[in-house]
Amino acid sequence: MEKALTEAVQRGEFVLAYQPQLSLVTGELVGTEALLRWNHPRDGLCLPGLFIPIAESTGLISEIGDWVIGEVAATLGSWHREGFDRRVAFNVSPRQLDRADFFDRLRQAFAENHVPLSLVELEFTETAAMRASDTVVAEIASLREDGVRIAIDDFGTGYSNFARLQKLPLDRVKLDPSLIVDIEESDKARVMVQAVMQLIQGVECEIVAEAVETSAQADILRAMGCHTIQGYVFAEPMFETEYLAWTRDAAPSRSVA
Repeated sequence: MEKALTEAVQRGEFVLAYQPQLSLVTGELVGTEALLRWNHPRDGLCLPGLFIPIAESTGLISEIGDWVIGEVAATLGSWHREGFDRRVAFNVSPRQLDRADFFDRLRQAFAENHVPLSLVELEFTETAAMRASDTVVAEIASLREDGVRIAIDDFGTGYSNFARLQKLPLDRVKLDPSLIVDIEESDKARVMVQAVMQLIQGVECEIVAEAVETSAQADILRAMGCHTIQGYVFAEPMFETEYLAWTRDAAPSRSVA
């Protein structure tokens, strides 16, 4: 698998899919997440859960992460030249943060493609955010001051120091999908989600729920005060051509209600 992943980068076997995000307040499209896929020559399209853990453990995630940054920068640059400005989020690995030149390389990639940083959103895992050094936090804060949106991904299942959470430069917090899956049937699940959302509201961040699959889940989240959803109930991940066609056809009236 390690050898195949190395060759996948060299052969250009990775591709990005784009999944829109919907405001539960206005019903409008408010963002998009770029999701990594591996177009394996034998096994077909592979989801990240099948290969990202291996890439993380071997260190290949840094090289793959570089490809993601370059691809997002090139795509946003192309869209921006055509007058289509849509903020795109993508994940940053803890391994990438270990590289001293990571932030310089990231800035350079978007500058070379003439992409305003206001179109960029970086997602960090809860664990990575909690463990980030003061130097890394300062770099993240600098990016945020220059327009980048900062999000914590998969929040609510790890261990968070809430005193530290208050001090992190954050705009959005994304609920872990495991918190959402049972909220229709389980009172305990709803209580847990509400408690986590109150913590997020306490640090004055936008709440995003991903992997929302039913209208009932969306209605519950809306009633609880969730701001934004992402999931199959609204739109599945799409490759660029399909995403652009879908976005052109999308209207504020498109909703999950």
